[in-house]
Amino acid sequence: MKTENITVEFDERLLEPSSQEKVFPVYTMPLNEFRLKEYCAKNGICCYLPLRKVWKVNSYMSHGKPYKNSRMVLRPMFPSYIFVKATTEQQSLLWSSKTIVRFLDKTPLKRLLEDIRAVRAFETTGLEKEIEFNVDIKEGDRFIIETGVWEGVTGWLMKKDKKFLWTVELEFVNQTIRTEINPAEYKMIAADSINN
Repeated sequence: MKTENITVEFDERLLEPSSQEKVFPVYTMPLNEFRLKEYCAKNGICCYLPLRKVWKVNSYMSHGKPYKNSRMVLRPMFPSYIFVKATTEQQSLLWSSKTIVRFLDKTPLKRLLEDIRAVRAFETTGLEKEIEFNVDIKEGDRFIIETGVWEGVTGWLMKKDKKFLWTVELEFVNQTIRTEINPAEYKMIAADSINN
């Protein structure tokens, strides 16, 4: 299996902002996530671009015969999104990268850091087994996972076979991740039984 020359990196400092720093998702122009990541690295700005594995298939003709070449590559988990930890001065510097549409800083910091931890867990799991990403959510029973790598993540039971198929919504990017999990490995409770 061939992979593109992209490395999966996570800087733990992202989860420990100082009083002068903010952590927030950045919405980039299409196909500019890697450009912004490189720009941040050159300028000493802490960032995190979650990645997922996808198969890239190239079709071509040689001597009149069709051929297909496929390889595993890493692509952004959430197209046009990257997480950044920056001071006010660094935010101004980020605008000069000419890759940003807007900063999304309405999510409370505690919730955002929990979501980043969950995204990191999905990324790690996704590199080991296949995860399917979906934008639309179908109705189903809502649950909160209390233990394991998805601790604190809300999900919907979509299908009950030999295994459960859970869809987990990450609210700050309005997308869902669909993956199969073994319910015996996690403690789950109904979301409506939790008092806010």
